[in-house]
Amino acid sequence: MLTDLTLIQFADQAAARSPTPGGGSVAAYLGGLGSALGAMAARFTQGRKGFEAHAAALAAEIAQLDLLRAQLLRLVDADAASYDKVTAAYALPKASDAEKDARKAAVEAALEDALQTPLGTCRVTVEALGVLERLAGHVNPNLASDVAVGAYALAAGFRGAWVNVLINLAGLKDEALRTQVLAEGETLGARARQLEERVAGGIVSGLRG
Repeated sequence: MLTDLTLIQFADQAAARSPTPGGGSVAAYLGGLGSALGAMAARFTQGRKGFEAHAAALAAEIAQLDLLRAQLLRLVDADAASYDKVTAAYALPKASDAEKDARKAAVEAALEDALQTPLGTCRVTVEALGVLERLAGHVNPNLASDVAVGAYALAAGFRGAWVNVLINLAGLKDEALRTQVLAEGETLGARARQLEERVAGGIVSGLRG
């Protein structure tokens, strides 16, 4: 499991001549780190004088971010597994017409499965950005920079995952699915950009004075 590696091992594996972890896994991991930073900022705000009125909101945000982080870390390994399925499909024999047809169907199915993983990363990172937007309104100001870094990491995770959706989508023959996924991606992308600017942009502007 990639998520069982140390930070150094993960980075070394990403740098190696090995297909996994690739961009999809790294994107999901970035999202996981972004969620973690938000949860950390919320935990340090909990119980602080002056933030008593936000206790319930902070508890809910921590629970949500912990859940989303767990989902994103599962997607790190899921992305690697889906890549392996695509590789296996392309490796199928194609000597006869029957083998070619079987290989084509297997590739199509594997690509459809493979794009669902980074698409899931896109959905979860946007959801986490929404939590950070709420958190930014009542976080301890001393932790605002951590929330901003979390937002940047989540936004980067979204963009990296979306590129992986597109590369799998490019090989698909199912035009209806292509249209559906592209439409969802456009909506999610607009939301991700908006939230990144609201959270990180707002914090940076406030810090610059």
